[in-house]
Amino acid sequence: MKYVPLLCCMLFEKNSQQKSAYKNLAKLMVFLPLFFAFVNHAKAQAPKKDSLLFLDPTLDIEVLLPPLDSLYIIGVKNNPRMKMEMAFARSYDWNVKHIRWLWAQNVSVFYNYSFGNLPFFAGAIGAGGGIITLNEGYRAGINISLSVYDVLGHRGRVNEVKEKAIGQRHKHDAEIMEYKRQLALFYADMVGYNRLFKTRNYDLYTQTIACQVAEKEYKEGTIHISEFARQKNVLADAQAAYDESYRFFLGSLEQFEALLGVPLHTVTKKVR
Repeated sequence: MKYVPLLCCMLFEKNSQQKSAYKNLAKLMVFLPLFFAFVNHAKAQAPKKDSLLFLDPTLDIEVLLPPLDSLYIIGVKNNPRMKMEMAFARSYDWNVKHIRWLWAQNVSVFYNYSFGNLPFFAGAIGAGGGIITLNEGYRAGINISLSVYDVLGHRGRVNEVKEKAIGQRHKHDAEIMEYKRQLALFYADMVGYNRLFKTRNYDLYTQTIACQVAEKEYKEGTIHISEFARQKNVLADAQAAYDESYRFFLGSLEQFEALLGVPLHTVTKKVR
């Protein structure tokens, strides 16, 4: 009987520890989804190291990327629209082959064991010299059942499908030309915005230095406050122009990458 209070105390203490562990586990289960959501959000918001390479104002985009002809070959192989057009062209070619042999569905070959009223030679000679025939055994043959359309109209159907296949190839060639035109246009925009971005970056850099000099001279009392304010306004305009050129350049990069069909950092040349 003297061990009962001690046992009850141990059980109560054990239950308390379990409750505390359950509470900690519940808090952990609530905290973990929030933690993983924060990590994924941080990864999504963090800029890619490879994409920052194109935003370096000291590098030219035409130096980083292959020539336009090479980019065109890459784009034709990877752009989803171009791959879809090529798939359509191949499907029409397969349709021509299918229609050309469509008449063969009325021709069947059989080989089976059957019986009936068609005797055939069994290859046995009787004692009296007669030929033995049997009315059952293995039989093989070909069944042909062609309609008038299969004989006279099939050629026209084949020619119709061939013309559609030729039209699809012409459409594919037209899509290729349009894609090449768009790729060249977006490439020119990207190069132009890259040069504008470099110019705005240089203007911002020089105007920042000029504003710092003007601030120093204003504190020393060598210039009037109006001159210092003018330099600050010019710096604000330079910053706004830089931000605008940055937006245009980044947008042109994203559009060209989408048109190309592959990430730009996968086709860059090693310049460093």
